Amino acid sequence: MIEMRRHFSLLLAVMAVLFAVVAPAAATAAERQTAGVIWHGQQAGMGKSGPVTGASAQIVRNDNGIAYRLSTSGLEQGNAYTLWLVVINNPSICAADPCTAAEIFNPASRSQVRFGAGHVAGSSGKGTFAGHVSVGPLSGWLSNGSLEDARVADIHLVINDHGPALPEFMPGMIHSYRGGCSDASPFPAIFPATALADGEVGPNICRLYQAATFSP
Repeated sequence: MIEMRRHFSLLLAVMAVLFAVVAPAAATAAERQTAGVIWHGQQAGMGKSGPVTGASAQIVRNDNGIAYRLSTSGLEQGNAYTLWLVVINNPSICAADPCTAAEIFNPASRSQVRFGAGHVAGSSGKGTFAGHVSVGPLSGWLSNGSLEDARVADIHLVINDHGPALPEFMPGMIHSYRGGCSDASPFPAIFPATALADGEVGPNICRLYQAATFSP
């Protein structure tokens, strides 16, 4: 009887450990989303609009944060590109879906815009940008930014084209918003001063290039 009680107690202990391991895993089960990539409006004057052929974007959400990946084509060989992550914690204030720039920069949306990835395009014209952010404070263009809830935030991934990579402006051209970009670039008027101050002024005309958006 004593031996049976020992076995039963051991079984209960093992079950308790298993439940402790499995329960958090279930609570943080990943949610995967896939979206198409489109040409940004700033490319319309260059004859580029609509879906980008051979491109797609994915995010994975769980209770701890968001992982993102954008694989694309149509990049100009030798050009420097950066990916920008837009987190919109309160998309309910947006009249449009996806949220417009004006809505994103409305303080009520509780958004943040931050550097996500960057590289110089090769001869294939293809490229992949990827990264991860955790729930909590996020540095970026806006003060007091954060990722409040990875499962409910709207996420935008936006590529910026910095023009031909220039050695004297590297690595800033693949690590900042305006690295290598001249004042003649069509910077959106609504962008904050922190964006325009992010990187060294250069000779290139820079334009927003492609984008993907995700709603919960």
